[in-house]
Amino acid sequence: MTEYLLSQQGSPDLERSRLRLLQEFHDPLTICQLDAIGVDEGWRCLDVGAGGGSVTQMLSERVGSTGSVLAVDLDTSLLDALATDRIEVRRHDLLSEPLPQDAFDLVHARLLLMHLPSRLQVLRRLAGAARPGGWVAAIDPDFTTVALSPTNLSWERTWSVFCDTVLAGGWDPRYGARLCGELRAAGLVDVQADYVASLGAGGSPVLRLLSLTLERLRERMVAFGADSEEIDEARRLLEDPTNTITSPTTCVARARRATA
Repeated sequence: MTEYLLSQQGSPDLERSRLRLLQEFHDPLTICQLDAIGVDEGWRCLDVGAGGGSVTQMLSERVGSTGSVLAVDLDTSLLDALATDRIEVRRHDLLSEPLPQDAFDLVHARLLLMHLPSRLQVLRRLAGAARPGGWVAAIDPDFTTVALSPTNLSWERTWSVFCDTVLAGGWDPRYGARLCGELRAAGLVDVQADYVASLGAGGSPVLRLLSLTLERLRERMVAFGADSEEIDEARRLLEDPTNTITSPTTCVARARRATA
């Protein structure tokens, strides 16, 4: 079982606040993704790393009474209450436990792959869970596009340690830039993606989400050499509307499993 740096253990209230911001920013992107795929009545869907459950609920509404959604995660505490006759919730370690094969019209993974080792192996497992002709949908960010203008040394030091910290924790902070190539490498076809980024004032949902992520990783960052007061300053800069900031670039991707 892999360690997840942002688990709810130890900071459940802060992590739930972060998940609410995550959903506020990413849910509209997922809606567009599911619209492009055409998820509809009767579909069988798998939501991997389902987190707070907002996508599980979206899928349940789309597939209706004749469809089904299987929501899996290492921590199902925010998912258990969603279980119904069409939503099954299951605790699952994607790295060590098999998934049903050839079983789903859609396999969905949002902000999951960037956190995992052996990502290509995991993508192959996700592809194998889709039926031939079925879809794999994934969203992951590229943090390397983040930039503050005008910048300062406090920000640069904090951001450098953030990148070191997530790399040491097993993340790939630029996985969004690799995602489409990874989908093709996993044998998927008809790969398509939209890339979403912004240049604008601090305080937007995606920048407040990034600020809370710094807070969640504060102890680890300090252990890697960050100054706690400079983390405070970096968070203030991200949330200050007088600053101009380039956001992470989010890759919203979809691909099919080949039929032959």
